[in-house]
Amino acid sequence: MKGKKHLVIGLIGGLLVGLQVSAQPDMHFSQFSFSPSTLNPATTGVIDGLWRVNLNYKDQWRNISAPFTTFGGSFDMPFLRDKISDGALAFGVAFFNDKAGDLDYATNSFTLSLAANKSIDKRNNFSLGLSGGFGSRGLSADAGKQEWDSQYQQGSGYNGNLSSQESSKVENFVYGDFNAGLLWRYEKEKFKFHTGFSVFHINSPKLTFYKSSEKLDPRLVFHGGSQIGLKGKAIYFLPQYLFMMQGNQLENNAGLLVKYLLREGSRYTGNVEEVAVYIGGWYRFGDAAIANVRLDFKSFSVGVSYDFNLSNLKVASDGRGGVEFSLSYTQQLPPAVRTKRRSLM
Repeated sequence: MKGKKHLVIGLIGGLLVGLQVSAQPDMHFSQFSFSPSTLNPATTGVIDGLWRVNLNYKDQWRNISAPFTTFGGSFDMPFLRDKISDGALAFGVAFFNDKAGDLDYATNSFTLSLAANKSIDKRNNFSLGLSGGFGSRGLSADAGKQEWDSQYQQGSGYNGNLSSQESSKVENFVYGDFNAGLLWRYEKEKFKFHTGFSVFHINSPKLTFYKSSEKLDPRLVFHGGSQIGLKGKAIYFLPQYLFMMQGNQLENNAGLLVKYLLREGSRYTGNVEEVAVYIGGWYRFGDAAIANVRLDFKSFSVGVSYDFNLSNLKVASDGRGGVEFSLSYTQQLPPAVRTKRRSLM
């Protein structure tokens, strides 16, 4: 019966791995462009503003099990703009928390990032970013909720009053983590394009969980998108893609947002700020269709999305996945240093 002893732990791990999209071990968001720190460290400071704050919240699988909830936030700001011609350095900080299942299997992450970007001409800009920090994983629920085979009685089931006969309960663990990435941005009149590549968990940190350990596989990320405007029109098309690979797990996302400009912002004075609405979504191959609406108002961007489950899990989920909210605020540049370029992310 030794195998039963690890049944609960196995189920927790299986849920975490199996229910997250395409068995992706890392936390991530459907509105990936609103969570730049989990996408690519090179996006740090990629804004035309003094600083930026991003907040993300995702709630999923509430109708079939204890909900999986993910919360994240980040802050980044460029500096030395007046010292570096057509470029800047940037600093960022980010934190994330993910909880899954009845025992609240939790993943926490805290990172600091540093990036440098440089325009080689009026249309092309390149960024290099590094980030590092620490993560932790484990059960955040009370230890009394842990169930073991020795606490099950034949004919009567689980009895929490019985001793687990285990020398220790499942404990949390902490590990160091390091990441790096590159980003290329291109802009020409009503056409903008960006693409990037990043590697997370470069050091393959060691994860120790109940008397055993394994290494966390590096996560490779390819991402990109563009903004295509119609001449003389207030409509823009924003195709986007995201590909991630971690170990033998893959995730592919592709989609399109349509932007309608309600009010054009002034390029130099800043007296009038842009107002725009977006509608569209993405398809996560083999897993879900994602609907998204977004509003840009003054210095704020607000997004809401919903995942419609299309995988084999739809039998249990009835096609329902999860809702996600995002909020971004960018403190605008003073008019004296304002440029016409806006963030491509």
